Amino acid sequence: MRLFSDVASWVTNPFLRRAFQLAEGGRGTTSPNPVVGCVIARGDEIVGEGFHARAGLPHAETLALAEAGPRAAGATAYVTLEPCNHVGRTPPCSEELIAAGLAAVVVGMADPNPIAAGGALRLRQAGMRVEFAPDPTPFQIQNEGWLHLIRTGRPFTRVKVALSLDGHASVRPGARCAITGQGGAEITHRLRSAADAVLVGAATARIDAPALTARTADGGVMGRQPLRVVLGRSGVPEAGLFHDGHGQSVALVPVGVEVPEGVAALRYPAREGIGAALRALGRAGVADLLVEAGPRLFTALWSARLIDELVVTHGGGLAGPEAPPLWREALQAPPGALGGEMTALEAGVASEDAVTVWRPRRAADHQAARPERGRERGR
Repeated sequence: MRLFSDVASWVTNPFLRRAFQLAEGGRGTTSPNPVVGCVIARGDEIVGEGFHARAGLPHAETLALAEAGPRAAGATAYVTLEPCNHVGRTPPCSEELIAAGLAAVVVGMADPNPIAAGGALRLRQAGMRVEFAPDPTPFQIQNEGWLHLIRTGRPFTRVKVALSLDGHASVRPGARCAITGQGGAEITHRLRSAADAVLVGAATARIDAPALTARTADGGVMGRQPLRVVLGRSGVPEAGLFHDGHGQSVALVPVGVEVPEGVAALRYPAREGIGAALRALGRAGVADLLVEAGPRLFTALWSARLIDELVVTHGGGLAGPEAPPLWREALQAPPGALGGEMTALEAGVASEDAVTVWRPRRAADHQAARPERGRERGR
């Protein structure tokens, strides 16, 4: 996702652009499946639309065909992801398109999943004209979490921190403190609403007692909530988010570590570190993860090179020299220049706060744009 860029505007074909916009209707609810949108058009007229809303429910192509009915015969389908060619929880979309008698299919991006791929070939074998978008980048950005999960087995990990002008995440140790204002809050809830899961460390859960819910501008709790996760190597505190009824919550703890009574636990081998914790989330179907990190968790993720995107909201005040730093370990800065490990992706203003978005330099060359074949996971 992008906070300050309209990625849909990068899609030049208007029907494919509409399919892209439709696909966003499944944001946050389709994992471990991708978001997919489909438009069926006869000439300049749209006769059917659909998007994949949830894993196990009908695919975008199925819904668009149902809306188009007999008008699908001889029409063109525009779909953001190559139609699947396998039987999973739903029938193969390639066969449904063939049965409907479409003349052509225009595809945003190829499916990298070895199980589901091959739809374009099947359609061509049936005599259908198949074209791919000249630039798949917008569609790869749209599904970067899903692509990342296929490639690595762990979710795309977006870390959000709030910092003062002098670079501190808190005013004093062990105390809750609001660093940013309304703008930072708006960004936080936007990120939560798009995530499959939101994770905090045990210390943050104990000190801040966050609800981790996605809320509307007027403070109302949204109908759809991400999975809320508390990570603790030695355990997690009893927290209100485990029992408030706002969606699902889970403790992410090593094997053998006890959790409070009535709290669901997701476990990982402690000896394999925080990477194993993220892989446990991946196995649970989390593709897009938002981490609201305190200093300890931020340091662990940075040290393990597990931050795929860093979102920094900047408040307009100073915390002072006694405020705890975001980074908890000693660093040996290179002489003469910092030599940043991150490169800026976006920047903008949210109300009275500033926002910067960063990606690792190793990923600066569109890491989401070149998926590799890997774990077999798909629609």
